[in-house]
Amino acid sequence: MAREPQDREDLLAEATGLPVRGVIVLADDFEVVVGFRDDGSASWFFAADPVFQFDPLFQLRRIFCDGTRYAVAGGQILRLEQATSGGRLQLTKHRLDPAETQQLLDRWKQNIGEVETALQAKTHRWQGASVSIERIDAKVRQWLADLPDPPPIAKVSRLPRRRTS
Repeated sequence: MAREPQDREDLLAEATGLPVRGVIVLADDFEVVVGFRDDGSASWFFAADPVFQFDPLFQLRRIFCDGTRYAVAGGQILRLEQATSGGRLQLTKHRLDPAETQQLLDRWKQNIGEVETALQAKTHRWQGASVSIERIDAKVRQWLADLPDPPPIAKVSRLPRRRTS
């Protein structure tokens, strides 16, 4: 979603579920949008595709990659496919085999590796954030330091519901 300036601006303005969010511009002018929910869950948008979403425990919970949506169940990644049948929209889930799962994890590692390299080499710049640059930069660096490699796969795609008083 961050390849075009308009997409980046829309995401920064409209992603209110991610109160801490910003745009990292890498050396090749590739933009990565990262956002965090109040519970610490993270979403990473490498342009419009791929997108990786994590729960507060750094577990991978949703992916959008190469135009395909993925969810998780029982610690495994599922490919989601929509089809219309009899005028009704149906969602089917297909469990990935280990090689397909590894391909998605490799894609994550490649994309986040470019961000980590840029942060370490200081070849990036922040371009827009919902909070101070110092705050988002520290949050991203700490999140990356705490992230297991490879990231574990969550048991469920949904985040826990917030309790209201």
